[in-house]
Amino acid sequence: MELLQVKNVKKVYRSRLGGQQFTALKKVNLEVSAGEFTAIMGPSGSGKTTLLNIIATLDKPTAGDVLLEGQSVKTIKDRELSAFRRKNLGFVFQDFNLLDTFSVKDNILLPLVLSDMEIREMEARLYPLAESLELTHILNKFPYEISGGEKQRTAVARAVITRPKLVLADEPTGSLDSKSAAKLLDIFAELHKNGQTILMVTHSSLAASRASRVVFIRDGQLFSQICRGEESSSEFFERIVSNLTVLSDGGVDIG
Repeated sequence: MELLQVKNVKKVYRSRLGGQQFTALKKVNLEVSAGEFTAIMGPSGSGKTTLLNIIATLDKPTAGDVLLEGQSVKTIKDRELSAFRRKNLGFVFQDFNLLDTFSVKDNILLPLVLSDMEIREMEARLYPLAESLELTHILNKFPYEISGGEKQRTAVARAVITRPKLVLADEPTGSLDSKSAAKLLDIFAELHKNGQTILMVTHSSLAASRASRVVFIRDGQLFSQICRGEESSSEFFERIVSNLTVLSDGGVDIG
C-alpha cells in the first residue's frame, strides 16, 4: 500500500453569494510511496498549492478522498485534525511561520510540547537534530535575530522533530538566497536519503531536480510526471526544464 493516496480529488470554490464558482482541482489522482521525494510543479493558479493544502488537511475536497497509510482523512473528526497533523505530518512553508516571541529552541520543540512529550525525550531529539542542521549556536536566539536560511532550517527542524510520516513543503526555497536555498536542498536530500518521505510544491526547477520524481499540474489536472532514475541532478534539471516548456506551450508531455 502506498503511504499517500489522492483519489479523484476535486475542489470547487464558490463565491459567497453562490453565483460564481471556480474549479481548482479536477479529479486528481496521485500516489506517493514511503521514502519518496516528490516535487509538484505547475504555473501559478494551476492548483498545486490547493492540492498540498488538501493533503495537509488544511482544506477539504469537494469530492474524492485522501488516504494516509490507508486511513481516509474523511474519517478524522475536526477536533482531532490538529493531533493527526502533529503525529503524521511535518510542514515547511515559504514564509517560515515561526513565532517571534519564542526562541529557536522553543519553536522547534513546540509540536512536542503540544503532544505532552517528556522534557528528557524532547531534548534527546533536539540536540542531535540541531547539530545536524547547524542550529546549535542559535538555539537561544529569536527568529528576528537570525538569517532567512537559519529561519528555514529552524522550520525544517520543527517539521521533522516529530518524526512525521510525510513532510509537506510549500515553496521552501522561495524566500531564500541562492546559497541558503542550496543548503536547504542539501538538507532535504539528506532527509530523503535517510528515508523521510517528502512532498514539495515548487516553482524552482533547481529545487525540483533534487527530487526523485516530478509531477506536473496544469489547470487543476495532473499533466505528466517524470522520474529521475539514475540521472544526476543536472541531467534531471534539463529534463524538468524541457517538460515545463511543453507544459507552458500546452503540448503533449515528452516524459
